Amino acid sequence: MSFKTRLTVFFVGIALLVSLGVGILIIRDMQVQIEVAIAEKAKSDLATALEIADYMRPGSWRIENGELYKGHLRINDDTELVDKIGRLTDDTVTIFLNNTRVATNIIRDGSRVTGTLAADYVSETVLNGGLYVGEAEVIGVKYQTCYAPIKNDSGQIIGMFYIGVSKNFADQLKHSFTAVAVLSTRIALLFALAATCFISVDAWSTAFLTRASPRWTTPHDQKETPP
Repeated sequence: MSFKTRLTVFFVGIALLVSLGVGILIIRDMQVQIEVAIAEKAKSDLATALEIADYMRPGSWRIENGELYKGHLRINDDTELVDKIGRLTDDTVTIFLNNTRVATNIIRDGSRVTGTLAADYVSETVLNGGLYVGEAEVIGVKYQTCYAPIKNDSGQIIGMFYIGVSKNFADQLKHSFTAVAVLSTRIALLFALAATCFISVDAWSTAFLTRASPRWTTPHDQKETPP
């Protein structure tokens, strides 16, 4: 292989590596930003859901006869409330009495999944007063979730309020952004290859040799030093 050919392969290889590296960084950054955006959506939607609950079911949260109430209205099996919130936010919505689902818009096999329990790692956080934000498995399906404690007038935690953004939505966004990043990388690589085609090999090699070779001075270039 001639020196000129090796030099061309070298520049093409550098262009390929740079394009690949930039593409990987873009894809990783996009994936992180999507996860952050989905988590922020879940927290924002939870705040919205709590305000809707206060508007539709005014009053304090409380337990009566082993069931969850808000004001004078029973929350157990309150499909109107969770379905309304779900339509406005496009999320899954569940209200818990302690760690048990008593109202939800999640349907499996034609029935709402009331009476089922939250994951232990979620219950331990929320029922001790914390806010859980993160990925969680809800009845076998992964969601980007946000759980907040429900308190009565005495400040006692008696349940949880859940909002879940489907991971399918996040995965679709990741797939779309990844496709864009891959396309951008390919275009950048094509431009790099085009540059090596339009700029002659002689030009590349001449420029390389000019920078790599030491500058020799001839006797004609040297100035005479006065005696």
